[in-house]
Amino acid sequence: MSDLALPLTQSKAFERTCRAIKLPVTRFETQDGTCLVQSRKLPLIGQFHLLSRGPTGRTAEGAASLLREVRQSLSGPLVVNAPSEAEKLGGVQIARGAELALVDLADEGTMRARLHQKWRNQLNKAARAPITIIDQPLDATRHKWFLDAEATQQKTRKYRSYPAGFLLAYAHANEEQARLYTALDDGEPVAAMLVLKHGRAATYQAGIATDLGRKSCAHNALLWKVMSDLSRRSFTILDLGRADLNPGLRRFKLGSGARPQQLGGTLLFHSWFAPRPKKVTSKTSQVI
Repeated sequence: MSDLALPLTQSKAFERTCRAIKLPVTRFETQDGTCLVQSRKLPLIGQFHLLSRGPTGRTAEGAASLLREVRQSLSGPLVVNAPSEAEKLGGVQIARGAELALVDLADEGTMRARLHQKWRNQLNKAARAPITIIDQPLDATRHKWFLDAEATQQKTRKYRSYPAGFLLAYAHANEEQARLYTALDDGEPVAAMLVLKHGRAATYQAGIATDLGRKSCAHNALLWKVMSDLSRRSFTILDLGRADLNPGLRRFKLGSGARPQQLGGTLLFHSWFAPRPKKVTSKTSQVI
């Protein structure tokens, strides 16, 4: 399934990272689809499984068939953070689906034409500012300032994301695929954006900006640089993550020409709710 542009949590790069830090995952694969399941053992609950942003299939029927394989093969509760075709998968919905922002990468002329006027004006403002942009592979020592700033931002803005240890493990397990784009003003960082590459797709994982960076619209310049670089390297999609956390973030992401995609919600599957499906045969591999 290497020709599919998989979400980060379904990618081979994510799987390699989990393997490197000894987090148990199972890859299920058929000719029509693929999915990666994370497993944990929790107090009182016992064995628990998470299928994030999957299954991915060439057709909705293929994805549903793959999910039946997963349910047959694993014991214990299964939570599926489902794609838009969630209503075809069954299960009990326990949370509403998030709205994502996805950039379909193309040539610069096409992408520039998609920019909203205000976003384009901000990009032009950034071009006049005395900032330069550098692109480097994520490094524990060189980029400690970014990792510390992002951890602090998670606390102050009260959100959760991957910790620094996981991001550095990703960088180690996937050489050159965790890239930090940094906007510099007189040699000092004023904004930065971490991008994780995985197959034909990439994910905007984290970003920070100082007051000076926000004033000079450095994040517009950074995101445009990321989009242009990925397009030249034949990537097909850039996942900007959630667009429904606040109105300002939504305007910024969709203003870049990204399209909104509504996920189907978080579904819970358990033998309490339905009989176990009949087993179907496919190739599986377990990573411990």
